[in-house]
Amino acid sequence: MPPYESLSSIGFVGLLSIAFSIQTFSLVVAALVTPVILIVARIREDRQVERGSVGSAPAVEAWYRAERVTLSVAAGAVIVAFVFVYHVPGYLFDLVNIVEWWKYATPVFAAAVGVAAAFVVIASKRSGRTEQPVLAPTRRTWASFSGKMGLIGLSVSAVALVGTTIAAGSASSADAAGRFIYLDLIAPNASMPTVRPWFYGWDFGVPVLICTVALVAVTWLALSANAYRPYRRADTVNVERLARTRTATAIARIAAGGMLLALGGAWRFIAEAGKISRVVIEDGAQEQTFDTTWRYAEFALAAGWLAPAVEITALSVLLLAVSDLRIARSRHHATPNADPVVETAAAR
Repeated sequence: MPPYESLSSIGFVGLLSIAFSIQTFSLVVAALVTPVILIVARIREDRQVERGSVGSAPAVEAWYRAERVTLSVAAGAVIVAFVFVYHVPGYLFDLVNIVEWWKYATPVFAAAVGVAAAFVVIASKRSGRTEQPVLAPTRRTWASFSGKMGLIGLSVSAVALVGTTIAAGSASSADAAGRFIYLDLIAPNASMPTVRPWFYGWDFGVPVLICTVALVAVTWLALSANAYRPYRRADTVNVERLARTRTATAIARIAAGGMLLALGGAWRFIAEAGKISRVVIEDGAQEQTFDTTWRYAEFALAAGWLAPAVEITALSVLLLAVSDLRIARSRHHATPNADPVVETAAAR
């Protein structure tokens, strides 16, 4: 049968299922979705400028350029690392019977390194002392410049990844070498050994947990450094608020994106075990079919279907972090009637 006839026999749904089974296809979809999000965000920003709620000061914006560039590069590095670990090592190394834990830990590790680099840039570049006595309406915290949705997304990503990793690790079993890489599937009322497919066990999950803890720690440090530094001048507070909000948003996007990429990969792996429902054993000319049981098989299959959506979301927010950390356009003018928020030395 010619190849094109084989493809046509699969059908559109089958082809789509095959496409979404490849991690790189999630990047293609995210690359198509992200420009639409950027256009909508740009329109909203333009309307905000027209209403006079956003100002611009080129000197102040230039001051924040280094951290924006750092975060933009960091987001791109997470995407590159994600594509690399899934497609390159298999061509370079013999990975038979190797625990490829780096597939799941690398996106989180890359995000942690990127956010740590941003923290260093923010902490080492002091804004300087304010030139006027000021009064702060509220005390700033690490979450002062982070949007509610961004913090919720960051928290949900961390909880989902840690919860999945601990649950899967607890369900896993060890091989003869003591590696927790198997899931025991039992065939009731059958005189056959336990089926043991590879699984997202502790040997895969522990490196992910370590990287996740590191990522959460450096994210808190970076958000704190971004919030606590003093404003440069009282008359640039509004512009600096906007700059710091963009920085906090990018930090949250990179951290959430790294964790969601790891979560998507873990869900794909877990779903493979959920697909095993029957085992066929050949005994000479006879075949025996046994049903296997795992009480969480339905959840595993659901996770497999959701994994591409999780990856597309992760890659979209990372692409937004790459592209949306631009310096405000020069046609943005400072708002003449904006009341600068001033803060006292005690509130710095």
